Amino acid sequence: MKRVYKAPETIPLQNDFKTIFLAGSIEMDKAVNWQKKCEELLQDDYIIFNPRRNEWDSSWSQTIENSDFKEQVNWELGVLENADIVIMYFAEDTMSPISLLEFGLYAQSNKMKVVVEENFWRKGNIDIVCERYAIEQFKTLEELIQNLLK
Repeated sequence: MKRVYKAPETIPLQNDFKTIFLAGSIEMDKAVNWQKKCEELLQDDYIIFNPRRNEWDSSWSQTIENSDFKEQVNWELGVLENADIVIMYFAEDTMSPISLLEFGLYAQSNKMKVVVEENFWRKGNIDIVCERYAIEQFKTLEELIQNLLK
């Protein structure tokens, strides 16, 4: 059985494993490929949904009329709704506006686990929301992954 799905792959409706969506900084590849590390370390225990699309084209207009872009956004929203766990990673030196949007949408979902790097431009906002809604927060991605593997 396949264990890692990337946008816009079809996702099976039934499975026997918990699912994780890898939300967070990508920013046109400005962020390191932290999703790859998650795939490597977690795929034996979870089914992973990774929005980092192999054939992304940064020239696509980001409008509802662009079918490729719309497919990407709908895939991500569907996975966010259905995943058991959402890892939200905010990398320093990124703005990550879509990650901030997704963070706000799912802050009260009780399925989010967050890493926000020390120099992320809105770290204070993330810290306060995590505290207010009892969202598990970790200092590093490695710490979060170790917590999942316990």
